[in-house]
Amino acid sequence: ALLQKSFSGQTAAVVGAGLMGSGIAMVLLQAGFSVYLVDVYEESLKKGMAFLEGTIHSYVKKSRMTQSKAEQLLRALKPSQKMEDLHQCSLVVEAVIENMKIKKNIFSQLDKITPPSCILLSNTSTLDIDEMSTAVSPARRAQFAGWHFFSPAHIMKLVEIVRGKSTSLETTCILQHLTKRIGKTGVVVGYCDGFVGNRMLISYGAESTLLLEEGVATVSSVDKALVKFGMPMGPLQMSDMAGLDVGYNIRKQRGWINEDGSPGPTRPARYPEVADVIVSQYKRLGQKNGKGWYNYDKNIGRGRKALPSKEVDELVKRHVKTPGNRPFSDQQIVERILFPLVNEGFKILEEGISLQPSDIDVVYLYGYGWPVYRGGPMFWADHEVGLKYLLSRLQEFAKEFPNTDYYQPSRLLETCVKMDLTVEKFYANGLHKNSKAMSKL
Repeated sequence: ALLQKSFSGQTAAVVGAGLMGSGIAMVLLQAGFSVYLVDVYEESLKKGMAFLEGTIHSYVKKSRMTQSKAEQLLRALKPSQKMEDLHQCSLVVEAVIENMKIKKNIFSQLDKITPPSCILLSNTSTLDIDEMSTAVSPARRAQFAGWHFFSPAHIMKLVEIVRGKSTSLETTCILQHLTKRIGKTGVVVGYCDGFVGNRMLISYGAESTLLLEEGVATVSSVDKALVKFGMPMGPLQMSDMAGLDVGYNIRKQRGWINEDGSPGPTRPARYPEVADVIVSQYKRLGQKNGKGWYNYDKNIGRGRKALPSKEVDELVKRHVKTPGNRPFSDQQIVERILFPLVNEGFKILEEGISLQPSDIDVVYLYGYGWPVYRGGPMFWADHEVGLKYLLSRLQEFAKEFPNTDYYQPSRLLETCVKMDLTVEKFYANGLHKNSKAMSKL
């Protein structure tokens, strides 16, 4: 049914009426589905509906949609607090909080309610798809996968199609087709913590704040260096936009922070404490409450313009572990933040999480604002940085920070340098097929 020319008459559902769920519902409505928006909390459902109605009306006002089309979409949108209403759906997307127990409970219910042919998808950004799939019957697991949209879902083009161990090739192909049909760019990835995009972002976020604690950079100098490189905004401003509490909660889930804020059992050896303190003690959550790494004023730039914060400057100064260091140049900042990100991309290829280097480039171009003229992180490494230089700098960083995994050079990178090949050529020549890594795709 999902391969038909028109989605008219097809019913889909989104469970979770938050910003992400509502955005996904908007995408499915525009594609022609009748859509149930489900949330057990009445207040959340009302907010989700208000967002969708407001977005649709704004499209009419901006002449992006006719009034008759808007009325058609609103008729096709069905709010509900009951899972039982989803008994005729051909597609259900779960988009609730990142909590495995809650997600598994939802899928257990959906498995009993939805038709046997219904595809069940999770919008999780980090959690284990294979573990999640155990909540449904073995016969259903072939139709279970991850469908990771990027926020705001109705605007951002990228979707990571996460293929689990049990996901069938047929389901994967349907999702590739469906993702294209709804106007998105889909990239098939295997499972690992954070999939492709967010896994590579771990070092990006960590190094941005570790530079502050080393006293070699300031909040503004970090962001200015990355904007000069070509990113639409710096990593710290991006964190403010996403919400500093989001990153804080993910670090809690990874066991890096205990519930009381003390160091968790799995915390990395090098850890930016200032990123936790700014949330736990200073309650600075980002744009959502007008203060994060920067201050925000509702009367300036619609509350989105980043303004310097004296409180944050003082907080950072108190957390500098090695005062008196010479400030880093833009290039030094870029190398410390982006080289480990690229290195992680090589490891993702090595582990068979991604099929080819260009898939990683597409993820970063469409999902993370990587500058188009630099061609994506893997293309940049091949054609601007040079793999020999990248490897030599990573080796230097690994000596300086021996307990930091993302600075340990990838075996694939070392192999490419030994063979004097770009990673692009390595894959084009089919040399990756001789690799011992088992593909997760």
